Amino acid sequence: MAELAQIRNYKLKIIFLLHFLFIALSSMGYWSSSAYLFYNSILIVLLIWSLYHDENHEPIQLAIAVNGSSILLDILLLVMGFPTNGDARNKFSAAMAILHLLIRPFSTFFLIKLLEERSGSMGSLTGLFQGGQGSRSETYEDLDRPSAPRNPGVSGGYDFSTAQQI
Repeated sequence: MAELAQIRNYKLKIIFLLHFLFIALSSMGYWSSSAYLFYNSILIVLLIWSLYHDENHEPIQLAIAVNGSSILLDILLLVMGFPTNGDARNKFSAAMAILHLLIRPFSTFFLIKLLEERSGSMGSLTGLFQGGQGSRSETYEDLDRPSAPRNPGVSGGYDFSTAQQI
């Protein structure tokens, strides 16, 4: 198990392979529409993008959003198109889609944890709608240029008491 943990993006690769497997098995029947392949293909592309760009938070954020919304889309698709009198191929495919639906909340949870690990902050969605910067952008301080202390009495403008000599 120690060797597996040393593989780069190990958890994300497992999530990718699980989704890939269930998407392939769920698409073998004729009961599902092309919408199922469409939104699942977007998820696969986002997972590949997040594997390729380790430091970028946006692909994981988008994968969380797509995977979370896919729960509702899967439910709608299964309610509207479940094969009642189809052959074994369609029923097996629908059963795999149900299993895929059951693992989606868990994979969404693990994607959220991976996003928190990448961004370095724990316990929140790390700026899911703030462009992926999380709490890092607020705490950044440029050490090359010392900042002058702020005078709360002065609102805007230039204050000669805090001016630096050239």
